[in-house]
Amino acid sequence: MAELTRKFSDFLTSPIISVVVGKAPVKTFLLHSELLTTTSKRFAISLQGEFREAAERRIDLPDEDPDVFGYFLKYLYGDEWLRSSQIEHEAEYPILARLYALGERLQAIAFQRTVLLKFMSSFNDKTQLSDQGLCDVLEIACAEITARVDEDPFRDQVFWYATRRLTQLQKYGRFKQLLSEQPDLGASLCMRASSSGAAQPAKPNDPVPARFRSESVF
Repeated sequence: MAELTRKFSDFLTSPIISVVVGKAPVKTFLLHSELLTTTSKRFAISLQGEFREAAERRIDLPDEDPDVFGYFLKYLYGDEWLRSSQIEHEAEYPILARLYALGERLQAIAFQRTVLLKFMSSFNDKTQLSDQGLCDVLEIACAEITARVDEDPFRDQVFWYATRRLTQLQKYGRFKQLLSEQPDLGASLCMRASSSGAAQPAKPNDPVPARFRSESVF
């Protein structure tokens, strides 16, 4: 792991950028530019050179949900929720799926990794996830995460879990609707079930990456 050279407070001296999220009514967030550019390649590219965003110090994200983006901001400013391995309610799984997809769009690799580690910390064949909750996660995995199933560890985990529940899911109306809305879902689940057996995909065993050097002077 690379040595951390900067403290969190160092980033708070960087210029402020306006990030306008959502459609009417929008939310405008005033954020420290270096927190954005060191976390997200999407922001780093937009805020350099001759791009309009760099000149105006403003980035518009009309297709993002302000509430979901808010979790990303909590991560930027050091919130500990994502770093905790504890899942307190099944509603957190769809939230984490949306955050992982957001990380893909923002090209925020370390953020995605942190989300993945929290998601997988207690995700196994004993995880109690309702049919509704599983369908919510499946829909996000199919509609928002663009990486191929066999190339993306998040989608691989979700599809593995769904194959273990196929018999039960096939009785659930929402799942049947998903199969019609997401043409590749059925084929992907069948392929996952036939090619990989019952074993859960390997989980990463590395710790959640640290982001800042300690503020202590000692």
